[in-house]
Amino acid sequence: MDRPSNQDRIAEHRLWLAGIAEEGRALFADLGNLLADVDELLLKSDEVLYYAQPPMDGKLGVRFWRRQRHDKVEPVVVVWHKNRKGRFWPEQVTGYLTQRVCRRGTFMINAEVTAETVVVVDKLLAMRKSLTLLLYRTRQSVHSLKTHHRPVLNYQKRRLAELQAESKKNLNSLYEQQDEHETA
Repeated sequence: MDRPSNQDRIAEHRLWLAGIAEEGRALFADLGNLLADVDELLLKSDEVLYYAQPPMDGKLGVRFWRRQRHDKVEPVVVVWHKNRKGRFWPEQVTGYLTQRVCRRGTFMINAEVTAETVVVVDKLLAMRKSLTLLLYRTRQSVHSLKTHHRPVLNYQKRRLAELQAESKKNLNSLYEQQDEHETA
């Protein structure tokens, strides 16, 4: 009965590793899709907040602002303020968002809708933070493994080549000694 060789086993193993790579790509795609879904719901929440509140000082909304990187945006909850010239400008607000809901005057008619929408926004922001942190940590872990393991692997590769060369040299020396004994 034939037993599989190391080459056959490693070929099977490489196929398995290729499956892991595909699974990793699929997991990152799933994370990206979840993040995109959360962002879409945050945009929808901003629409609800836009129509549920009058265009007045104290109106809440969601904005995607650029933060640390120019190619990346981050959602934030803002309260709109009106300046003396009648122009609105957003200010980021954090924490206790439901207490930020204005419930007086013309805001009162949709105060409950606004409050529930803000609760949804708060949950979506927490979910988004969790997803981005997971994505960041995974990327950092893989990068860290690559940067720490690559030099070790390169050293081991170089050392094995040296050992193989030394082994061949020793065997050649041994064969030369045997040939000398046989001819003598």
